[in-house]
Amino acid sequence: MELVLKMSEKMVRMSFTLPPSLRSDLDYLSARLGVTKSSLVSDILNTSLSDLRSLVEMVPDNPTEADMVRASGKSNEIIAERLRSYRKLEGDLFDDRDL
Repeated sequence: MELVLKMSEKMVRMSFTLPPSLRSDLDYLSARLGVTKSSLVSDILNTSLSDLRSLVEMVPDNPTEADMVRASGKSNEIIAERLRSYRKLEGDLFDDRDL
């Protein structure tokens, strides 16, 4: 897993509550990938929140149907780009071509 956060970026400490199943998933994935839970959550949220924020920012407070169609098109672009980037991964933990 490639972390996209800049190491020079100042981090802040946060506290939040999660369901036990998410905690278990974080424990497993962080151990399996050899990264801290903080790094894993930061990486997941960094890309996901950035995409979501860009979509929400483009929709006005009182959107018209045309605004919603435009947002839908943009979300399709984001999903397609994410899929393209995942398809480029080779030889990583999730590459099952050798199985």
